[in-house]
Amino acid sequence: MSTSATYDILIAGAGTSGAALAGILARDTNLRVLLLEAGPDYGPLSSGKWPAELLDARTIPGTHDWGYNGPAHHSHTDTTTFDRARVIGGCSAHNGCIALGGHRIDYDHWAALGNPGWDWTSVEPAFERAKRALQVRISEQGELTPYQAAFIEAAAAAGIAEVSDLNDPDDTSGVAAAPVNIRDGQRWNTALAYLDPVRDNDNLTILGNVLIDRVVVQDGSAVAVEGITGGQRWTFSARRIVLAAGAYGSPAILLRSGIGPAGELEGHAITPVLDLPGVGRNLADHPTITIHYRGGQELNERMASFQQDHWLPNEQALAKARSTICREAFDLHLYTTTSQDAETGEWHYYLYVSSVIPRSHGSVTLKSADPDDTLVIDHGYLSDAGGEDRKVLLDGLRLARHIMQPLLDSGLLAEEISPGPDVDTDEACSAFIERTVGIYYHPACSCRMGPASDTTSVVDSSGKLHGVDGLYVCDASIFPTLMRANTNLPAAMIAEHMAHDIAEGL
Repeated sequence: MSTSATYDILIAGAGTSGAALAGILARDTNLRVLLLEAGPDYGPLSSGKWPAELLDARTIPGTHDWGYNGPAHHSHTDTTTFDRARVIGGCSAHNGCIALGGHRIDYDHWAALGNPGWDWTSVEPAFERAKRALQVRISEQGELTPYQAAFIEAAAAAGIAEVSDLNDPDDTSGVAAAPVNIRDGQRWNTALAYLDPVRDNDNLTILGNVLIDRVVVQDGSAVAVEGITGGQRWTFSARRIVLAAGAYGSPAILLRSGIGPAGELEGHAITPVLDLPGVGRNLADHPTITIHYRGGQELNERMASFQQDHWLPNEQALAKARSTICREAFDLHLYTTTSQDAETGEWHYYLYVSSVIPRSHGSVTLKSADPDDTLVIDHGYLSDAGGEDRKVLLDGLRLARHIMQPLLDSGLLAEEISPGPDVDTDEACSAFIERTVGIYYHPACSCRMGPASDTTSVVDSSGKLHGVDGLYVCDASIFPTLMRANTNLPAAMIAEHMAHDIAEGL
């Protein structure tokens, strides 16, 4: 079935970037915009239809998940889940609310790779607009939980300077309460920030529960997408198509459309439309390990007392630090979380260590041409030839233990449960890293941006697909490399930065 309306711009995916892009275009242009989302659209916040767990910024919700999974490690047979949100606002409605941008050299490096207009000076205004829209703020000292405050104090005592704002683009290290996209205790996602102000605009149409299968390409131009809703297949036409389905979803849609490595497509009985080898390749995330602690009686009592009359989020504090092989800026994140057993009331304390300049890469490929089928996702953890990701995590584990040892000595923390004190030699620590490394939930780079001369790139510096007219990608999949930051704010930034180019000429 086909829709009778033809739109100027169709955006496939209403996640962090897609919702932001649709809102900007509906606000700043007269173009007719159609926004399609595979998950539900709960309408404006004022509708009262938003599920409480999506708004509650204290913890990451376990609902509205795509159900992606894949190898837990490049050499493991075990599988792990790769949580992604299937709902309006995408992962901005599903995340830990840490809103970081990274270091200026991350974006200067993008420009140096052949992406003019993506240096820090050029993208900084878009970051500032995104921060205002998402109402990014920094928790005040009195809002920090006892555990988060103790971590900041311990990191500062260990030599990591306490800073006022982790979003300073020039800092090479620092510890502080992290900037967050939280307003009045609510997770302020891009649907609320960008769509709510324009939902009544005549030039914006939002359709939820539409699973996008493929892009229709005719004579070298993208003219429509095919999607499934209510058990029926529909064709939605537009003058310009923008994929914003995320680092897993966007390459999958391209592959089902016949755009990608030709041999791989033929293996799924998909007729190649364009042999574009980079589609689904170069998948990256920040490899991460977890240290788990049991709290001492004093800390547990402080947490329980704090909980009586304070809001108590799981994530608050973060440190940027340097490994021994760090060449510039920083290459480690250390961040803390807590959880409480709903039945026993027992507190659990965690410190995560992440390598934020990943050298290892993986891929997103199809299991079949069926859009309802699962994807084949492999992040390729610790697969870099030089073993640098492993070295950075080993240094990070040592640093984390150095920071936390005074809390163990004082009794605030009772013991390190995992990896445990017996895991102490380089060999034992490396084995722990090998066994437990996981994602930071920042998948990116699977449709990377770069010049046409770069055979691994998928889109140019405006987001336009190489080799197909009228087809763009605007989400974290186009990052040429990962920034040293959580990806929620940068995903909103690229929508702010790309909107003009995407609308140009229509």
